Amino acid sequence: MRQDTRSKNSTRNITFSIIAYMVQLILSFLGRRYFIYYFSTEYLGLNSLFSNIISILSLAELGFGAALVFAMYKPMATGDEEKVRQLLRYYRKCYYIIGCIIITLGLLVLPFMEYFKAKAPNVDVNLYIVYLIMLFNTVVSYFFAHRRSLLYTSQRQDIESKITIITKTALNFAQLLVILLTKNYYLYISLAGIFALVDNLIVFFVTQKHFPEFIQKPLSPLSKEDRKAIRKNIFALIFHKIGGVIVFCTDSLLIYMLFDAEVLGVYSNYLLITTAVTTFVSIFITAITGSVGNAVAKESPEYNYNLLGKLNFLYFMIVSFCTICIFVLCNPFISVALDKSASSKLLVDDFVRVLICMSFYFTQTRRMVSTFRDCKGLFYEHRFSPIFESIINLVASLLLARVMGLGGVILGTIISTVFVPLWVEPYVINKHYFKKSTPKYFLKYALYTLCMLVAGGITTFVLSFVPAFSVWTLILKFGVCALVAGISLLVTMSICPEYRQCLSWGKNILKNSFSRKKDQ
Repeated sequence: MRQDTRSKNSTRNITFSIIAYMVQLILSFLGRRYFIYYFSTEYLGLNSLFSNIISILSLAELGFGAALVFAMYKPMATGDEEKVRQLLRYYRKCYYIIGCIIITLGLLVLPFMEYFKAKAPNVDVNLYIVYLIMLFNTVVSYFFAHRRSLLYTSQRQDIESKITIITKTALNFAQLLVILLTKNYYLYISLAGIFALVDNLIVFFVTQKHFPEFIQKPLSPLSKEDRKAIRKNIFALIFHKIGGVIVFCTDSLLIYMLFDAEVLGVYSNYLLITTAVTTFVSIFITAITGSVGNAVAKESPEYNYNLLGKLNFLYFMIVSFCTICIFVLCNPFISVALDKSASSKLLVDDFVRVLICMSFYFTQTRRMVSTFRDCKGLFYEHRFSPIFESIINLVASLLLARVMGLGGVILGTIISTVFVPLWVEPYVINKHYFKKSTPKYFLKYALYTLCMLVAGGITTFVLSFVPAFSVWTLILKFGVCALVAGISLLVTMSICPEYRQCLSWGKNILKNSFSRKKDQ
């Protein structure tokens, strides 16, 4: 596949993903505002707790999806339809089993409901019913997961984004109506499962239409050699899955157990913001993953090393911009947009706010390297590092929480990220794929971070003169922040050599795009 075709697919995927994101963002924050008003922060804490528990149960997936999607990149790129059929059939069978395992494990959590209830005394709902509804909401997607792999590996995430625009918009609108008209918490959370089922059914029928050549039954089952290679990657991904779940899915559980539902509810508002921004930056990762997988399958390591350099620079620009905006705007946004009582009861102190931004930055800036690592299938080479990361995270979070409270839990996550994956992942891909020196990557990382800090300092200073006491002044503050942060980053990042490379790259993509339109 030519580079211009990969660029076209990535651009199309990004465009539709951004549309879907903006629609969901507006409705979800509007729903959160009224949810807080009609229910309470303890209900938010309960939602976050059960979501974390169910995420921990997803350990049963054991990284199987990543191993299968990696295995599908090459046959999809080379047009090997029979191999794709074999993998898809194998994928479906395994995910049916995984779904049943998660249901079984989920039911084993029911005896602990009374303990969770003690931490949320003001929540007037049946926790057994709430938990079972949320368990269903998650499990339903496992029985359709194999069909989505066709969209990823064929670089057609734009199809999924179009479906998401419809289903998520309808879900958020329906939940908002439930809050305003019925104030029924059970119905509110049940809608997520109903629309998840609808979303998956649409994906099922759409893939049936667009990929009929892959839906057919394969002539023969997947070979023993292929199954062995997949099992090897799954074995390595078990450690990655365990580490990832412990690091990213236990913070809310720790906060709930060490403090209470109200503290978790307050933190969940910041988590909502960082999750929303993470979803935004993930648009770019998700949109290009299929193209990166295609490039890794067909191009040379040198070509992909240069591609990673340019994409990583652009991604650092995006993450840096988002980090600055989160730091400057999160408190004004929560005060004006979420807290209808106009009090500070939903705000954390400045130290915790800094830690939240640091955690976001360090977590997100590793993702481009991780994407290339996954597309190359380098799971086995650092299979034990996630275990070390998770141990450091748990120990540091528990110890620091006793001294620093909520900030200690977040700082524990930051420490584990910096001490393990931040340097292990680039080391692994440089050693086993690019055959390049890793220190050069860290020098660039330090330079990019310095540029972000300078731009952040300028933005924070300028925005200190812009108040936000109403929706309109908040919008003004958003606009000024975006303008100042954007210009500051463009100026500071211009000292990097990748800056000029990306400008030239962008001009070539636009030139090729216009040339194709003229030819048509």
